[in-house]
Amino acid sequence: MNLVLSLQAAYTAPIIMMSQNRQSARDRLDAHNDYEVNQKAEQEVRAILDHLDAQNAAIAEIHRLLEELRTKTI
Repeated sequence: MNLVLSLQAAYTAPIIMMSQNRQSARDRLDAHNDYEVNQKAEQEVRAILDHLDAQNAAIAEIHRLLEELRTKTI
């Protein structure tokens, strides 16, 4: 019985180790892909914030011009 269990452990250990190595390589690849996706998302968020800042500046300028017109007409 002990011999059978030792033989089973001898041939299953390398298979388990290979499986773990493949899984860790897959995990590294997934982590790298997640990092790239996060980088792209950050760039897109920054672009959106830049556009919002430009819109805020334009609205502030329009508001200033309207206030000038209102004070001139009064």
